[in-house]
Amino acid sequence: MNSNLASLLLSSVMSWDYVGLNSERPELEFMGSMKYDAYDRFMPGTRFMSSSLVQWLNQFDEEDRATVLNFVKKKLVFISSPQMNYLVDLLYDSKIRPILLRKATENAQTPSYMLCNKKVQKQFEIEKRSSLVVGLSDGAHTDILRRSAGFSNEQVLTNYYPDGKKLKDMLKDLREDKKLEGVENVYFRNIFLIDDFTASGKSFVRYDEKAKKFKGKLSKIIDELYATNIEPTEEEKKEGKKEELHLSYLLDANQPEIHIDILFCMATQKAEDNIRKSLDDFLEKRGYGKIKYHIHVVQKLDESLSRDITGDPDLMRVLEKPKYLHQNLKDDTAYKVGSVNRPYLGFDECALPVVLSHNTPNNSLPILWQDTDDEKQFKGLFPRISRH
Repeated sequence: MNSNLASLLLSSVMSWDYVGLNSERPELEFMGSMKYDAYDRFMPGTRFMSSSLVQWLNQFDEEDRATVLNFVKKKLVFISSPQMNYLVDLLYDSKIRPILLRKATENAQTPSYMLCNKKVQKQFEIEKRSSLVVGLSDGAHTDILRRSAGFSNEQVLTNYYPDGKKLKDMLKDLREDKKLEGVENVYFRNIFLIDDFTASGKSFVRYDEKAKKFKGKLSKIIDELYATNIEPTEEEKKEGKKEELHLSYLLDANQPEIHIDILFCMATQKAEDNIRKSLDDFLEKRGYGKIKYHIHVVQKLDESLSRDITGDPDLMRVLEKPKYLHQNLKDDTAYKVGSVNRPYLGFDECALPVVLSHNTPNNSLPILWQDTDDEKQFKGLFPRISRH
C-alpha cells in the first residue's frame, strides 16, 4: 500500500479533513519509520501506518478511535532492537563485570580499590572463565551477550536442559583452558541466569495451587543444580543402565554454597517482588539451603506506566468493551496463571503499554498483541507469538 493511499484510508477511518490529516500524518510516519516498521512479527511488506495502524483502528467503534490513537501516540513504549541490544551490553558492563571484579578481589584477598593489581586481574580472568551463563528464553540474547562480554561458546547455554555430551564438553574445555592453569579442582563457580524481560515474574517461579507444586523456569533450573548425576561404568552400560547428567555436573558437589545471579534487561518492581517471594518459599520448602541468589535489573519499568493506563477513564472505557477482547482469552490455561478479573489489562493485569521489537509481551494490553485468523475477532496492532 503506497503512502498516499494509506493517508486517504487513515483520514477516512479517523474522519479527518485535509488540515487534520496534514497535522497528524508527519508524526505517525515518523513513528513508523523510526521504530514501528521494524517490528519482527509483521508480515513481509507490512508497514506500521500503511497497513497495521489503519486496519487496527478500523476495528474500533468510531467514537473510540481518537482515544486509542492518542494511546499509541502518547503512552506506547516501543523498545527497538538497537535499544534492547544496548541493554544487553549494559548487562555485562553494569552488572556482571562488577560482580566478577568483587569476587576477584575477595578471592585474591586484595582491597576492593586495587582493581588494576595484576593478582586481581588474573583472578578476574579465572572468575570470568569459570562463569556459567544460561539463557532463560529465546529472547535472552545470549549471542549478543557472549560477543559483547567475550564469553567462550563453551560457557554459554541457550537452554537449561543440555544433553550430557554438551555438559562433558563444557567441563572438559574449562579444565583445558590456560586461564585456569594452576587452579585446583576446576568447576564452574559463578552462575548467571539471563532474560530480556519480565513483568509479572510468574513464568520464572510460582506455586501452582491446583497441582500443589512449584512451577517455572527458575524452579526447574535449581532442581537441575541439585540433581544427582549418573555415570554408569562400561559394564553397567552393557547391562542397559543409561547415563543421566544434569547442570549439577558442572559444579563442585562439595562447595558449601551455590551462588546464582538472576539478570533481566528490563523488569517491573512487581516482577522482582514476586520472584523473590516465590523463590524464597521454593528454596525453603525444597530444603535448598546452599542456594544464594541475587536479582539484578538493568532497566526498571516505572509503575507509572501501568497507572497511566488504569487511571485514564476514557481508555479504560474502551478496554472494557467485550468486543475488543478474544472470547477464549479468559479461559486460556496459561493466561489463568495470573489474575483474570480484568483480562483486558493483559496477563496478571499488568496493564503495560510495552512492545518489544522481537515480540509483544502478553503482560501488555491485549488490544496491542492479540493475534487470530478469525476475521470476526479483534487483531492487535503488534500481534505476538507465544514463546513459553
